[in-house]
Amino acid sequence: MPGKKKDSSNQENRGKGTYSGNNIARNSGKAFKKKGKNGWLQGLKIIAIALAVLLILIVAGGLTIAYSYLQDTPEFNPDRLMPAVTSHIFDRHGNEITALFYDQNRIKISLDEIPLHVQNAFIAIEDARFYDHIGIDPIGFARAVLINLRQLSLTGPGGSTITQQLIKNAFLTPEKTLERKVQEAYLAIKMERRYSKAEILEFYLNQIAFGHGAHGIEVASNMYFQKNTGELTIAEAALLAAIPRAPSFYSPFINKEVALHRQGLVLQRMYDLGFISHQEWLEAAEQEIVLAESPSREYPFPYFIDYVLHHELMEILLELPMFNTREEAYEAIYNQGLRIYTTLDPRIQEITQSAISNENHYPQNFRVDMPKMKKLLSEKNYSSYPEAVLAEHGIMQPQGAAVVADPATGEVLALVGGRDYGPDNKLLRYLSPRQPGSAIKPLVAYAPAMEKNLITPGSIIDDAPFVRGDWTPENFDRDFRGLVTVRESLVRSLNIPAVRTFELLTPSVGIDYARRMGLTTIHDDDYNLATTLGGMTQGVTAFDMAQAYAVLANQGIKVDLHTIKRVEDRNGQLLFAQRSDPQTVISPQTAYLITDILKDAVHHGTASRLRIGRPVAAKTGTTDDNRDAYLVAYTPDLVVSIWLGHDIPALGRIRGGSRTTIPFMNDIMSQVLKNREPLDFTRPPGITGPIAICRKSGLRPGDYCPPDSIVNEIFPTAIVPRETCNLHVEMKICRASGLLASEYCPAHEITTGTFLLRPEFIITDKRWKGKDAIGRAPLDAALSPPTEHCDMHVKPAPPPTELNLFLMDNPLTINLWWEWQDNVHEYLIYRRVAGSDEQIFLQRIPGNTNHFADQTVEYGVTYIYRLFSVNTEGVRSLPAERTISTHSGSGVSHPPLTLPE
Repeated sequence: MPGKKKDSSNQENRGKGTYSGNNIARNSGKAFKKKGKNGWLQGLKIIAIALAVLLILIVAGGLTIAYSYLQDTPEFNPDRLMPAVTSHIFDRHGNEITALFYDQNRIKISLDEIPLHVQNAFIAIEDARFYDHIGIDPIGFARAVLINLRQLSLTGPGGSTITQQLIKNAFLTPEKTLERKVQEAYLAIKMERRYSKAEILEFYLNQIAFGHGAHGIEVASNMYFQKNTGELTIAEAALLAAIPRAPSFYSPFINKEVALHRQGLVLQRMYDLGFISHQEWLEAAEQEIVLAESPSREYPFPYFIDYVLHHELMEILLELPMFNTREEAYEAIYNQGLRIYTTLDPRIQEITQSAISNENHYPQNFRVDMPKMKKLLSEKNYSSYPEAVLAEHGIMQPQGAAVVADPATGEVLALVGGRDYGPDNKLLRYLSPRQPGSAIKPLVAYAPAMEKNLITPGSIIDDAPFVRGDWTPENFDRDFRGLVTVRESLVRSLNIPAVRTFELLTPSVGIDYARRMGLTTIHDDDYNLATTLGGMTQGVTAFDMAQAYAVLANQGIKVDLHTIKRVEDRNGQLLFAQRSDPQTVISPQTAYLITDILKDAVHHGTASRLRIGRPVAAKTGTTDDNRDAYLVAYTPDLVVSIWLGHDIPALGRIRGGSRTTIPFMNDIMSQVLKNREPLDFTRPPGITGPIAICRKSGLRPGDYCPPDSIVNEIFPTAIVPRETCNLHVEMKICRASGLLASEYCPAHEITTGTFLLRPEFIITDKRWKGKDAIGRAPLDAALSPPTEHCDMHVKPAPPPTELNLFLMDNPLTINLWWEWQDNVHEYLIYRRVAGSDEQIFLQRIPGNTNHFADQTVEYGVTYIYRLFSVNTEGVRSLPAERTISTHSGSGVSHPPLTLPE
C-alpha cells in the first residue's frame, strides 16, 4: 500500500540517522520561507495587474464619458468672446422698466498700458499659474477638489483659470456640472492654442465686469478712483482685482468692508508669489483707500427695483439648483440676461412716490438742539443716516414709507422707501422694523379672540384701571371709560380693553395668529401683554403690516405679497413662475366683523379724516411720544400701509401722531382707486344682525336701559345674545341726602332713578404716574347707584299711641281711635286681611285728627290695621297695629276702646 511504503521509507531514513530532528526542522523552515516569498511576490503581481486593468477601465470609461460630453460642446467662435448679457426688468403690463446697466462703459487699452503690478494683482487672485498652464491648471483643480471635499460642498472654489473664465462667460452656462467642466477645459485648451498669453490676459482685463455698468480695467479705474489704469497704486490694483469674482457683492460702493477684506487677500497672494516685496506689501496694506463718488442709479422706480433685485429675486435664484451662493445669484442678475417680470404698476408707483415726497403732507419743520444732536450722533454712531445731514443744519424732517398691494392676488403694486431716493438715501424703510402702536391690536388681540369665540363686536370689556406687577397701562387721553363694547374699544383705539382681551386670549395664541397673518419680526421676548399696545422688541415693517391687513381685506385668506411674476433666462426659458398658495388664517366671519369695526374707525374713530369716497377700513397706530406713526387702510381690492417717523427715533416726534398719516392715505387711495367701481366688503353667511343691545351689558335692552345705551350690533349667528340687560336698574333715592331711600325718608323726598350696576374696580394710586394720577376711576362709575342708605332720615317719628278699634253695626263699621299728638303732619292708615300679605292703603288723615271710620268691611273677616304718623319734617313713624274680627257676636277689639276726653 502507498501508505505503508511511505512509512517504511520514513523509518528507513530515520534509522540511518542522516538528519537530526533539529536539522529537519531548520531545513523545513527555510523551504517554507522560500516558498512564502515567492507567493507574496506572485500576489503583488496579481494585484498590480488588477489595478492596471481597473485603471485602464476607469480611464477608458472617463474618456468615453468625456467624449460624450464633448459631442455637445459649442463651437469655439471668437465672436462670442463678448461682454456679459444685459438683464431686463418689466412691469405688470409687460413693458420694460429698465435694462440693468445696459449702457456698458468700455474703454479698450492694450496690455502695454496696464502696469505690471496691475496685471499681477489679477493673476495672483485669479490664476497664479497663468503663464505655466495650457488653459487648465491641474494643480489648482486638485486643490479646489480637496477644499470641496474638506467642506463637504460642491459650491466652493472651482479651480478655473483666467482662460476658463473667459470660456465660461462666452460659451457655457453657469451651472456647476461635470459635463460643463469638461467642455470648459476642452475649449480653454483650444483657446490657448489660438491666442498668446498676452492676448488672453489683455482680452480678460478689457472684458471683465466691475459692477455699476463698468466693464474693463480702464473704466473701473476711472469709476472707482477717478484715474487712469496706468496711475493705479498696488493697493488700488489689489482692490480692483478683488471685485470681478462677484462685482455686485464685492463692489466697495456696496460692501466696502467686504471688498477691503478681499483686497487684503489679494495683497497676501501677490507677496507670496513674489510679485511685490515685503515693504511694498506693508505700504499697500496701510494705504487709505479713497473712493470716488458712487455712481448714481439711473433706473426708474428705484425703491421698487431695489427690493426686486436685492431681496425677492435673490431668494428666488438661490432656490434654483444652478445658483449656490449670493455671489453667483448677483452675477446672474447683472450679467446673464435674465428677464424679470414684476408686479409693478408704474402709475401707482408714481402716485405713491409723489405722495410720500409731498412736503405739504408733512408736519412743519422744527429746530433741534444742535449740541444735544451732535452728541447723540456721535455716541450712537448715527452719522451714516440721511437725517444726520439735515441735523447738521438744525432742521429735522420725518421720513415716510408706503406699500401698496392687491390683497386678493398678493401682487405688490408700489413700494416707496422714503423721500427723494439718492446716493445718501437708499434705505428701504418699508423693511425697517418700527413700533406699530395700536395698529397691531386687531392682529394680535381682537381678530384672534374673535376667531376663538372669546369675544364678539358687542362683547363688554371694562376700561377701568388695570395693573400687572408695576405695569399700569393707560389710554392715550388717560381717561377710563368703564364698560365698553369691543367695537367701541377698537374704534376709539382704547388700550386697557385691548390688554384685557390679549390677556384673556393669552399672548402665545395672539402672537401665533399675528405671525400666520404675516408679521415676521416678532421676537421671542414679545410674549407679554405690552405687545398688544405695540411695545415690541424690534417692531414691525410696513411691508408686513400690508401683508397682515391684506388677510382681513381678503376674507381671512393670506396670499403672500410678491413683486415678481416670473423669471426667464436669456433664451426665454422659464426659470421661475409665481404660484399663489392661499392659506386660510381666520374665518370669513371674523375678517368681516373686524373689517366692519374698522370701517367705523373711519366713520367716527381715530381715522375719521380718511375720506376716499367709498367703503374703506383703517387702523391707526402711534407710539409713545409720537416717535412712529402707522396707518393701514384697505378696500376689497387694495391695501395700503404707511409709516412715518425719523430714521433715528430719538431725533424727533411726529406732530399730530397718526393723524399726520391721513393726508398721505387720502392722496394715495383716492388717486389709485379713481375710475374704479366702488366695492363694499362681502358679508359672509353666519352673521346675524344688526340687533339692538345695551352697550353696557352686551345683552338685549331691558326696561331700564337708557336710550343712549342702546346700540345696534352684528354677531356670529351662534353667539347672538338672548338674555336681557341686568345691569341697568331702577332704585328709590332720597332727594335730600342723594342716598338710597330708607324706610324713614319722607315720601315727598323720594324719587326714582336708573343706575348701572357695574363691576367692582380699583382706583388709581401712586403706582400710576403723571399729573393727577391718583384717585381716578372709570367714567361710568358716576352711573352707579349709592351704596349707602339715607343718613338724614335715620329715626322714625314717634308712633301713634293708644290705638283702639270699635265695631258697629248698621252699617257695619270699624272705628279707629288713637291719642292725639303734637308735631304730627298726617296719619297713614293701612289694612290687610289676616292670612294675607296684601296691604291696602285706606286713607291719609290730617295730623289734627285722631279717629277714622272704615265702612268698607265685611262680616266674618279678621282685619289687621296699621297706623303710621308722619311728623312735620316728613319722617314716618313705626306703625301701631291692632286686630279685630267681624264675626257674629264680636264687638270691641282688644284692648278695650278708650274714648278721648
